[in-house]
Amino acid sequence: MRLSVDFERRKINRCAANNYVMTTLRTVAIVIIALISGASEAADVLQLSDDSTIIVSADESWEEAEQDIIHFRGDFELRTPRWSVMSDHATVYGKVDDPKRIVADGSPVQFVFQNSGADDISITEGEGQHLEYDSEAGLLSLSGGAKLTSGRRVMKSSKIQYDVKRERLEAGGPEGVHVTVVPDSSGTF
Repeated sequence: MRLSVDFERRKINRCAANNYVMTTLRTVAIVIIALISGASEAADVLQLSDDSTIIVSADESWEEAEQDIIHFRGDFELRTPRWSVMSDHATVYGKVDDPKRIVADGSPVQFVFQNSGADDISITEGEGQHLEYDSEAGLLSLSGGAKLTSGRRVMKSSKIQYDVKRERLEAGGPEGVHVTVVPDSSGTF
């Protein structure tokens, strides 16, 4: 997978500078290969494609002394081929291109996940003030005005937990759970 990091108008610290240098070197290598052999061959040689690109951006980032924990502040966005998360602040545990866990806060935090079922591909969108995503367990937790939209269904609650792998929901809180199902074009639910 290729990691593209947009550092335009971004402040970066020394730890992030190493990533910037490596990204710059990869970009230079792609340009050189593209000039020599053509753009499509450059992607093939480097095994890069739009389907595997991961984009991370934020105003600031820093690593903890402990490996594989990166904090982001200001306009955080992590976009992968199947899902994305946007927030004001986030902490990514594990490799950025394969995070084990993401904890994010914002007003609101937004999450988009592409479900790929046997019959079709659907989109699930979520938002709330706080998000925790555990990729190994496949669990997404939203809290603080949580809202989850999937197809024609919209669920709102104080807290929503979504099992991404099994596409199952659990919700509750002081305000209860509110579900809205919008009828399709023929008027059926």
